Amino acid sequence: MATAGWEDGGLGWVWRRRLLAWEAESVRECVGLLNNFVLEDNIQDHWRWLLDPVHGYTVKGTYRFLTIIDDRVADITGIDVWHNLVPSKVSLFAWLLLQDRIPTKANLVHRHVIRPPDNLCVGGCGFTETMDHLFIACDFFGSTWYLICLWLGVSCAFSGSVKDHFSQFTHLAGLPRQSHLYLKIIWLACVWTIWKERNNCVFKNVVLDPLSIVEKVKLNSFLWLSSNVVPLLFGLHDWWRYPLSCMGIM
Repeated sequence: MATAGWEDGGLGWVWRRRLLAWEAESVRECVGLLNNFVLEDNIQDHWRWLLDPVHGYTVKGTYRFLTIIDDRVADITGIDVWHNLVPSKVSLFAWLLLQDRIPTKANLVHRHVIRPPDNLCVGGCGFTETMDHLFIACDFFGSTWYLICLWLGVSCAFSGSVKDHFSQFTHLAGLPRQSHLYLKIIWLACVWTIWKERNNCVFKNVVLDPLSIVEKVKLNSFLWLSSNVVPLLFGLHDWWRYPLSCMGIM
């Protein structure tokens, strides 16, 4: 495959049939990952067990990893990011996000993947790219939540913690219980889109635009809601302009 060319547009990505939309998206993600790898003829490939690089895989070590509960995992047991309207990969991403297990630059430094000087946020704010900073505190990406609140017609002062932010946003004070499902889907669409745009900036040098992020959040949340068996009583135009009315809040 590497010989045929695994770069974007290379012959290693020729398929017998036309790819579905979700398949094409997965291929683009794979291409972005492989762009960082360089094969060398004089180096032999080998398997490496990341949980124990020295001794390798053992049943005992794996059992210990699966049975010892991390404090961060215990903290989020009451947080539900799963819903059948949301793609499973998005819910899985949110679950990893709330455990601080996604590959932010701070985590990559901790795993010795990149050097400490390379840990700055891609938003250009000059701070270390931690989970809480990237999704909440960053001047660039954090402004997405302000724009989302403008779209919803609500005002709120959010916590600087991603976990607290999830609980606060999905249960906004003053809004009835019937809005919680919609707000959860909007939150999931927002963190997913922020992460995708962050990766596009890192791997493809795409110019970031908060307004574009919000537009994608609106579209993704509507598409996920419309995947329900029961048809929606509102259209995309209504969702774009009157989201609270679409939630049944007058």
